[in-house]
Amino acid sequence: MTDDAGRRVVASHAIARRAFRLAGFFGAVAVLWALWVLLRGGSWWGPVHAFLAGTVLCAIAGASQMFTVTWSAAPAPPATSTTAQRLALAGGTGCVLVGVTAGLRALTWVGGALLVASLALLAWSIRRTISRSLLRRFDLSSRFYLLAFACGAVGVTLGAVLGTGAAGAGFWRVRLVHSHLNLVGLVGFTIVGTLPTFLPTLAHHRAVSGREAKAAWWLVVGSAAGMASGLWLGDAAVATGTMLAGVAALAMAGGIALRLWDKGRDRLPFVQVTAGVGWLAAWALADGLRLLGGVPPAPFGAATLVAVVAGVGQVLLGSLAYLVPVLAGPPLEPKFRRMSRRPAIPLAAANLAAVAALAGAEPVVALLVALWVADFALRLAGLRSVSA
Repeated sequence: MTDDAGRRVVASHAIARRAFRLAGFFGAVAVLWALWVLLRGGSWWGPVHAFLAGTVLCAIAGASQMFTVTWSAAPAPPATSTTAQRLALAGGTGCVLVGVTAGLRALTWVGGALLVASLALLAWSIRRTISRSLLRRFDLSSRFYLLAFACGAVGVTLGAVLGTGAAGAGFWRVRLVHSHLNLVGLVGFTIVGTLPTFLPTLAHHRAVSGREAKAAWWLVVGSAAGMASGLWLGDAAVATGTMLAGVAALAMAGGIALRLWDKGRDRLPFVQVTAGVGWLAAWALADGLRLLGGVPPAPFGAATLVAVVAGVGQVLLGSLAYLVPVLAGPPLEPKFRRMSRRPAIPLAAANLAAVAALAGAEPVVALLVALWVADFALRLAGLRSVSA
């Protein structure tokens, strides 16, 4: 490894490590808030937003920058910009959580502005890195990222409008577009764009190429346009955009998984990420059909729990099961084995939690998620003791 390559790796790992620590903090907030809701009642808005806006978005920020630097073989962005992005993200999420919960409109607007600023800085970081690369192998994935961050900026702005009560008579339509641009656009497009390089990596295989990646790109472009136009065209446009995203996810994950299943099926991160994308795609298709059928939106109902827990949750923890050992450093293979051992526990907990959510058994969902999180924490705790 050349000195330049070594510096790139060290810098990109530092970005990811700091972002993942922040993601862990918001994950703890989400878990504690969820317990409060289960014991004392209340809306799932708080736990869901702490997890998605805090944990997931922090993980996206760290991973997307690390992947872009690594796979484009370009210099890492300046530390000042990555620090500013991380602080804006943390501060914005905290302000929104407190502002909406306490009914503080000014604080909610500040939080929304900081989150939009963090997404703008993240987009600038990705674009800057790609522009400095002599390789073109990560250009397509970077397009998915930039589109995802644009969806997120619009979605967050609409969220601030909702949180401050400024939506007026258009509340339900604004909430529908807001939730889909964030969950499908920001989170979903980032996942789909990462799959062509990351899913083969989880199978310990070189990247595989296919027409499905280019097809998925045009599908998500249409998806973003459909969901955003829902502000004017209504539920049918959001439904169409959501279903296009589901087809894109199935095409991308299916094309890669079919090629690499024999190599990846014994590796927990590969199986969990594939399963998580499957749940997200199924949710997107079912949600689109539901909207086309005229069923009223239920943003914090059973379907949302399925998408968040079995979909986004599996992709997140499956990814971290691979990335954390990489960030921890050698020896890697024993650490990979530790994070992949006893695969039945996380797989059963995540996927049975989705079934329990569909059955309306929220306490069972909570118990299964608690088992899953505890198992993951134990795996992490033992990494330091792993030796060559």
